[in-house]
Amino acid sequence: MEYEHRNDILPENDELNLSDFALFLSVMKNREAYECALSIIMNEQDLKLAEVKVEQVVLNHSGKRAIRMDAWAVGIDDRQFVTEMQNDTSSDDVRKRARFYQSLLDSPVLKAGKRTRYKYLPSSVIIFITQEDIFGKDLAKYTFTEQCRELQGLELEDGTQKLFLNMKSKNGEPELISLLQYMKQSNLNNPDILVQDERIVKLDTIVNEVKQSEEWEVVNMSIYGKGIERGREEGMEKGIEEGKLKERKNMALEMLQNGEPLEKIMRYTKLTEEEIKVLEEACQTS
Repeated sequence: MEYEHRNDILPENDELNLSDFALFLSVMKNREAYECALSIIMNEQDLKLAEVKVEQVVLNHSGKRAIRMDAWAVGIDDRQFVTEMQNDTSSDDVRKRARFYQSLLDSPVLKAGKRTRYKYLPSSVIIFITQEDIFGKDLAKYTFTEQCRELQGLELEDGTQKLFLNMKSKNGEPELISLLQYMKQSNLNNPDILVQDERIVKLDTIVNEVKQSEEWEVVNMSIYGKGIERGREEGMEKGIEEGKLKERKNMALEMLQNGEPLEKIMRYTKLTEEEIKVLEEACQTS
């Protein structure tokens, strides 16, 4: 399968949004951009970051599954932030994924030894940004902390938070709604942006700078190449499947001509009764 138009694989630069994985990574590795986003998400006007990385890998030392975090940062107050752009929530359980991230995020922090104290474990915030409302309560932001079931209002205060942001909802703080809608359609003319917050304006400036950079052109072409390769692979797979189907139909035709019973033809060719009857009718009319 050959593609004649670039849009078959990847939208033009102007059509890419922050919800697109590649652009999200390219923008969020800019510390100021990540600060703008987290400042709105956390509702902390003066939030500052000391370190930012994208596609940060945390290994599981037991030899089992590791994690690759989309955007990771450490605040000047030592809080850890993980932000995942999760457009597909149908293929797995995002809530349990957040749980697994939390477990591996903490594991490399403390050193071994009797003098190590758990009180030095830094606070952490794990954020998943989704296109769909996985909780179905029509909120733009769901914040989870550990609480006592028996005593309402008693917090565990273990320093962990898990946030799930929902692009689909318009119920929430105007700045957060505006940020999520900007991520969905990254243009300041987007009518769903309720507030032209200075942090969103700054974020838009960085997005446009990234789109015009030489580095982004390299990323763009890499995605383009992968898209072509994926298209070829899908075309080959489709061709192989069509070839196998044709072979099974030829076998069914031969068995029909030899007077074999329907059940036997179905068993050998894996065709349905309807498919075999269509072939039979075609034989009779030819």
